[in-house]
Amino acid sequence: MIPTSRSRLSYKDRRSHQKQRFRFVGVVLLVLVFYLLFSTVVAEPWMLDTDSMKPGYQAGSRVLVHPYWFRNSKGDLRRPPRRGDLITLMPPYIKDEAWYFKIVNPVLRLFTFQKVNLGHGIREDWENDRMFKRVIAVPGDTIRLEGSIAYVKGAGEDFFISEFEMSGIGYDLQISELPDGWTPDMPLSGTMEAVLLGDGEYFVLGDNRSSSNDSRYWGPVSAEYLRGRVFFSYWPLRSFGKPH
Repeated sequence: MIPTSRSRLSYKDRRSHQKQRFRFVGVVLLVLVFYLLFSTVVAEPWMLDTDSMKPGYQAGSRVLVHPYWFRNSKGDLRRPPRRGDLITLMPPYIKDEAWYFKIVNPVLRLFTFQKVNLGHGIREDWENDRMFKRVIAVPGDTIRLEGSIAYVKGAGEDFFISEFEMSGIGYDLQISELPDGWTPDMPLSGTMEAVLLGDGEYFVLGDNRSSSNDSRYWGPVSAEYLRGRVFFSYWPLRSFGKPH
């Protein structure tokens, strides 16, 4: 029998391979840290998981969000949203996620293409921890609804004007016809008495007025629950560019 010889790496080669592995791990960690910092301060990718913003944005749409990072000592935003802006927010009935979720979730969303988010399993199906809505009225405004369209009166103004005129932004709404006999006091009737917004309060609505969980049900949302402004849409391709 001819003896076989096993080639063995020299000490120098083993050290070289070990250094390569350490460098690879270091590069991966550096990329993850950079991504966490970038998504926390500059641009955070998110995917809409409901149809509440149809017809402009359907479930599965993907956007980039600029986080509301800078606040004063009272928690008010230094650059508050304007009427017509698309924003992300945490509903007032949802408890803030644990600190470790805030670290792990951005990485999970990166590697799963925004499909996995820890914490959903401990909530009901309808309890989304992040919502996408449109700012309709800002602090000091008075807002009412008629035919599912919002009419806004600014602070010190005498007349209500439509949400489109007030924001200066053109966008489409999805409004379904109501059944016969549907009264104004019933849900989704599209009618709401005038509401005056206080300091730091914002009134947000979904563009799909017939299927959206928004300020019509849980009232104005305070600035502390606002998370960021949608500044770019990248999927589907037909909506590629600045949001509207």
